[in-house]
Amino acid sequence: MPNRRGFKLRNTQKITMRRLYALYRSLLKHSLRQSGFFNWESMEASGETWFLHELLPTLLHQEAPQVLDVGANSGDYTDAVLRVYPKANAHAFEPHPVTYQRLVSAVGHRAKCHPMALGSSPGRLKLYDSEGSTEGGIRASLSPEALKTMTSKPLVSVDVEVSTLDLFLKDQSFDRIDFLKIDTEGFEMDVLNGATHALAKDQIGVIQFEFNALHIGRRQFLVDFMERLPGHRLYRLLSDGMVALDKLKPYEREIFAFQNIVAIPREIAPRKA
Repeated sequence: MPNRRGFKLRNTQKITMRRLYALYRSLLKHSLRQSGFFNWESMEASGETWFLHELLPTLLHQEAPQVLDVGANSGDYTDAVLRVYPKANAHAFEPHPVTYQRLVSAVGHRAKCHPMALGSSPGRLKLYDSEGSTEGGIRASLSPEALKTMTSKPLVSVDVEVSTLDLFLKDQSFDRIDFLKIDTEGFEMDVLNGATHALAKDQIGVIQFEFNALHIGRRQFLVDFMERLPGHRLYRLLSDGMVALDKLKPYEREIFAFQNIVAIPREIAPRKA
């Protein structure tokens, strides 16, 4: 004979869990925001302000560091770096012709601006954006599969020039990049793959890059970036600090939501974060 009391108890638990699902989901999103995710609304919320003003000066002690901003868009990040390091030798890369003009207007008198993208090999590629987006929108990407993760709208494109970090360093006769920022909407790994020689020679210092849902389309995980950068230790930025990715379990680390990652050469990487 079935235990009706036990069945009723189990059924009540299931109903309660269904009713509380919206609450649990809200709590999850709140917890993620407090853990460094979804904080895209400002540089203060994303942890970039803390990073630039509090952490980076403890890592880069030179007055005029070599700085590259790859995927500079309209120049806000380049400007923020130059406020901390006014004498930095800054180079900003933006392939979209419309956005490039905004970049030059904003920081062209203080940084060298380049109308090109960086990737894994030189040539020409299509830069994609959602149809109807403002020309040169912040979601423009060289990866159509990445954009399709985020939008169902048709994609439009413009042809752009692409080089690599290794070629750029050779052309400019640079022997080192002190700080490299990459925000290329799912194309970050391609930028690093174009720096094989520089990474092997330890010519790239601190790196900051964005990781988000666009990487689902590229089938890329944070562990792939950790393996690509064995000479660096990777951290997720919080609004006022950071947490080391190698201390996290896979289910805590591999979350495809907006976040900023900092990679610091192991010889200077903080141990207690």
